[in-house]
Amino acid sequence: MRRLLSCLMTAGLLTGCSADFWDMDPEMRIALPPGQATALRVDRIEVRSSYYDPPDAFSEAFIPAFRSQTDVCARGPDAVRAVVFIHALDRGSTLLDERGQARLSGSVDLVDRRGRVLGRYPLSATLSGPGGDLGERRAALAEALGAQLCREAFAAGG
Repeated sequence: MRRLLSCLMTAGLLTGCSADFWDMDPEMRIALPPGQATALRVDRIEVRSSYYDPPDAFSEAFIPAFRSQTDVCARGPDAVRAVVFIHALDRGSTLLDERGQARLSGSVDLVDRRGRVLGRYPLSATLSGPGGDLGERRAALAEALGAQLCREAFAAGG
């Protein structure tokens, strides 16, 4: 009986510890110091989700639209990589919620060339309607998330 109880407790602990960090849907925000924010520029953008990470039609629409915002607000000399993690993304979905509104949420890590996370910002965007076809929705939501990152991380730079 003790052995069974011990095995069950061990299995429970291992299951709890093996969860991916992003599966916990962190709301942790790491703000850049204002002086550092003005010195940064977004050099690379990566789009990730818990299901599928290679470049695809979603990232092909998302990255240029997101970059159109960050190129305006993050113009410093020091390059960072923006790792955009979209929570629970089904890349083939319509991105519409039950009310027919386009919606996307996630977070962005700003990572320096040594791999250190300098800033983390939870982001969320909702369009007032469906936002056109799927490609237009992806781009509009990416622009909205990029604009939110600009307001929250690079307000002094834009």
